[in-house]
Amino acid sequence: MQSTIRQETIPQRTITIEGEHAKLASPEEIADGIRAAVDVFERNGVDPLDCAAAIEKLEKDELLNRDEALLCVIWDQAEEAAFRAVTVGWLSRAVDIRIAVS
Repeated sequence: MQSTIRQETIPQRTITIEGEHAKLASPEEIADGIRAAVDVFERNGVDPLDCAAAIEKLEKDELLNRDEALLCVIWDQAEEAAFRAVTVGWLSRAVDIRIAVS
């Protein structure tokens, strides 16, 4: 069961924080996580939707080209940044929180 808490729209894209434990995060923690992910996408000059498409292709075990592989690395960095921003101060590390884009 996925739980979406808050979303933020960046040019033509909506970033959400999802996962079983997303409901445990405060609105401020969610906002911090979204900002952290957006910062990674903007710093790398990529469209989060392109990253999400590359990740989907990877999850289907399809062959990636070099650019798609780099997009997957950026997605992982954005997701890690969001996770850290949301869970800063939390004691548990077994937390299901991730980003999604549409």
